[in-house]
Amino acid sequence: MKSYKLFLLLMLLLLSTRLVKANENQPCGIDLGEYAFGIPVEQLNFNNQTPFTFSFWVNIKEFNHGTYGTQFINIRNPNGDWISCDFGYLWSIIMTEEYGNLLREDILSMSTWEMECSTGTLFQNLKECQFYPKKWVYVSFVFYYANFPQMMLYINGEPTLKYVPTYEGSTLRPWYDEYIIMIGGPAFERAPLNAYIDKVQLYNKALSQTEIQTSMTDPLLNDESLLGYWDFEDGSTTDAEGFMLADNGTIKATMYKIQQAEGGISSGAEIQPFTYGEGVNPESVLQGIEENIISDNKTKAYIANGVFNVEKEEGITSVEVYNSLGTPLFRRETGGEDTSIQIPLPATLKGVIIVKVNNEVIKMMLK
Repeated sequence: MKSYKLFLLLMLLLLSTRLVKANENQPCGIDLGEYAFGIPVEQLNFNNQTPFTFSFWVNIKEFNHGTYGTQFINIRNPNGDWISCDFGYLWSIIMTEEYGNLLREDILSMSTWEMECSTGTLFQNLKECQFYPKKWVYVSFVFYYANFPQMMLYINGEPTLKYVPTYEGSTLRPWYDEYIIMIGGPAFERAPLNAYIDKVQLYNKALSQTEIQTSMTDPLLNDESLLGYWDFEDGSTTDAEGFMLADNGTIKATMYKIQQAEGGISSGAEIQPFTYGEGVNPESVLQGIEENIISDNKTKAYIANGVFNVEKEEGITSVEVYNSLGTPLFRRETGGEDTSIQIPLPATLKGVIIVKVNNEVIKMMLK
């Protein structure tokens, strides 16, 4: 009998070891599909001056833009009036934009609604933010109040978009407990975000840039400001209504199907079960590009008059440009028939850039 019990114990240990290893090799996130991941504001006791930081990893599977692109982060009340239901306190859109003689695909913009203005107020671009499918990106939205609302969006730990008031003394739409802090979901003439998300974090303080960069690898679990952290690794603990309790913290979140009335106006939110999918290993992602430097003499690359030129005898299927930290700047795909491509580079781009031609890597210096 003792031998039998020992055998069972060893088997349980072996199985648990394998499960842990599998979980490490294949981290788990959630699959948004057409739904939104949402945190109801009513449980947070926030007001229009409460500081907070909302962070998460996202990996976009593909874009199927609506007339006005794809909905990204939003804070709104899907059951509210026309402005509250489809715009609300904050919204952001990924869409194609014109850039000189080029069309830049999948560029992010963010807006809020000032009471003094009849349309939304766009955030100021500190850096261009272009998304690429099948690449993990870390997003952090920071809000605090100092004489007026201060809002900033960080991408991979770098300040990217900033709210600048249109007028001195501008005020924003009121903050309502009916709002939901959401990732994705459709809105008026904007498509839902078809993506995986992972490592969602909500803090009731404005994290510094250093804290944001630290939270990219591990959430600030010992920080009292952490209200909720979801890593989705062990499935979900949900209540009778379908809300998932945070792995760390006291708040809950869920998946919402945004209902739309005739004409595409949002008309409510219905709770949906969580769907699991690909997750992120931050340590692996933050290592950057792992391919070897190209040694193929059939590929030629050079920069002349601010234009990047690449030539390849075998044909070019894709060209991707990164900065020295491995952050993607832009991407172009072709059918593989072109043997040369020219890409105008922003005048502000300096230092080392990394260029992937098909799957081969070239490092170049911009002066």
